[in-house]
This record gives sequence, structure tokens and C-alpha cells, in this order.
Amino acid sequence: MTNLPDSEQYLTRTSNCKINMLTLNCCGVIKRMHYPEFIDMVQKFDFISLVETKTDDLDKINIPGFTFHLKNRKNIARVKSGGIAFGYKSHLENFVKPVENFSSLVYWWKISSDLLKTDQDVMIGNIYIPPENSVYKVPDAFNELEQEFLKFSVEYKYILLNGDFNSRTSRDVEYIETVHSQHDIVDTDNVDILNNLELYDMSKVRCSMDTSKNSYGNMLLEMCKNNNIIILNGRVNGDKEGKFTCRQASVVDYFICTYDFLCFVVNMYVQDFSKLFSDVHSPLILSLNFKDGIEEDVHIAENSVENAREVKRVQKWDVEKKMNS
Repeated sequence: MTNLPDSEQYLTRTSNCKINMLTLNCCGVIKRMHYPEFIDMVQKFDFISLVETKTDDLDKINIPGFTFHLKNRKNIARVKSGGIAFGYKSHLENFVKPVENFSSLVYWWKISSDLLKTDQDVMIGNIYIPPENSVYKVPDAFNELEQEFLKFSVEYKYILLNGDFNSRTSRDVEYIETVHSQHDIVDTDNVDILNNLELYDMSKVRCSMDTSKNSYGNMLLEMCKNNNIIILNGRVNGDKEGKFTCRQASVVDYFICTYDFLCFVVNMYVQDFSKLFSDVHSPLILSLNFKDGIEEDVHIAENSVENAREVKRVQKWDVEKKMNS
């Protein structure tokens, strides 16, 4: 792995409970691996979720120091499409395992509590939902995804969803807002959500540079409300403004988690777009800290937001030179 300045080592190092994750719609991973800048970017993280990999069973992702597993749309394909890949630093092999599931929309992985020092294992769902107007559209996609979530939420309280949902949600609230008087029965689940957002310095009102919605966005919002899960974009340190994630014009890529998971979140950051990393999507970075102690979380949040901005950026002339070569 490339040596990093001390500040970046602070952000990206792995100890017993500091984890940093990348999620990216790479629009075809094989061609990305031709660019050293893409390899360098990936190697800065502990866990990597790549979607729309456009791979089949003959393809492999070979990045030094990392292990990748693929969930392909087709075993062998002349025209490759879709696909999800999950990768991790190879020395973490004994702490991660895939979880079998029915849906092609999500690739589930379980991270051991032995690594994270948590009271339960953590479930990570890596998601790619094709656009609602695509020939690859999956009928009733969000019902299928919600059934997957419900199946695992019975046993696991720490669940993180990430990827390209192709859902534009504007700034709409994704939890049920409870208005009550002294005579009403209080919805304790929603009280917990609001208290946790305030406790961890997360905005109750989610911001977004994307003020538009589509039908998939409405379905995602409804799924969040039904299951008490929270969108991190636009409310977490590092992305309080809700930056664009696609074509520098929309927000369709997300980190979403159960409210029990909120205590581990340090920051989320949308990295600058580069044609070396994706055709139209920006990388999303999530920094997690599994140690107890809110004061330490706040200290890490302040540092990691600034350090994330130091992740190597590709100069415009470099991009154009490489893409035209």
C-alpha cells in the first residue's frame, strides 16, 4: 500500500474498531483497473463496495492487498451489465463472510463483532437498483429489497445499506414525524431516532443539493419510514449540504443505516468526480468508529472530515490526457 501522510493514515488506518468504507458506481470495474489513480484510491479503504461492475464469472478484480468477491448479473455474458463487488483488506479475511440471499439487487456481507468489538455482528448490504426507466428494471424492486432487509433485521440491529439506489429523494423526511400533545401516546421509536440524531450531531432536517424526486425516491423514503432506517447523506459531518453524487446534478447514491448503527458513524464525504473512477458517479466515503465514548467520536469527526478532503485528487489535465490516450 502506498505510504500516506500522517493525517491520512489517521483517517484510513485499521485498528480494532476504526473502519473506512468506499461505495462507488464505477460503471465497469475492469477498465478502471487500468488507471493507477483508481487503484491508489481503492487502497485507502478497509471495505469497498463497487456496483454496476459489468462483470461476469470470467472476470476478477486484482488489487494488491485486497480480496474481492463478485455478484454478477449473468454467469457469462457477451454484453455485460449490472453487477456488485465487495472487497476488503486481505488481512481481514477471517472477520468477513458473505450471506446467501435471494435478491440480485443486494449483496450481503457480515462483519464479525470480534473485529468491531460490538455486541452483535454488523450486516452490510451492497445495493444496485437499475434505473426505473431501464431495460434492466426489476419489477417491484423496493418491495424485494425491503423483504431482504426485514429478513435480516429480525436478527441484526446493526445494518448498513450502501450503493446506487437510482432514487432521487430531494430533501423529504424519511422517518415518521410525530406531532403529539400531552394526551397522545408517544411513538418511542421516533423519539429514539430524533434523540440519536441530536446526540451524534446529525441534522434532523436532511439537506440535499438535489431538489427533485422520482418514483423510486418516493419508494425509498417509504421503505425508510417503514423500517426506521436513516439516510446519512445530507445530515452527517462531512456532507451536511447533501452533495450531488451523479452527473454532478443528482443524488442517487446513499449510505443508509438502522438507528442503532448511528453511534458508529463519524462522517460521510462525497469525493470529487473523476472520469478515472466512474463515467458519471462520485465516490462516497464513510468513516466509522466502533469505540465507546461520544467525546472521542466528536474528536474523530472533526479530524476525519478535514482529512477526507486530502484524499488524492486527479488534476483535470491528467484525466483528459489519460482518457484521450
